[in-house]
Amino acid sequence: MSVTVQLKRPVNAHGEEVSELTLREPTTKDIMEIGLPTLLVPSTDGQSVGVEIRQKVVGRYVSRLAQIPMSSVEALNPGDFARCSAAVMGFFEMTDGEETTAPSSD
Repeated sequence: MSVTVQLKRPVNAHGEEVSELTLREPTTKDIMEIGLPTLLVPSTDGQSVGVEIRQKVVGRYVSRLAQIPMSSVEALNPGDFARCSAAVMGFFEMTDGEETTAPSSD
């Protein structure tokens, strides 16, 4: 599975102007090497947990999954980076019926 993001402002990558980025689905190896794009952050009262999106990690995913240099990711306009971020985050969403806890080792 892959996701194509149309760029509102083209960016240069590998000496060419690119107007869309196709991000392939990450592999387990990608996740192990880059890490998860989110971080769970406990509230100060300890009663709830928030989610922080790790933008630098997301940028590394965009670079790797779209096969463009990090300098091209850094040159994306903010709206295009937001759409690429949404595409990356979509790869990590759980769907209905998927288990959300680790299986027991019984």
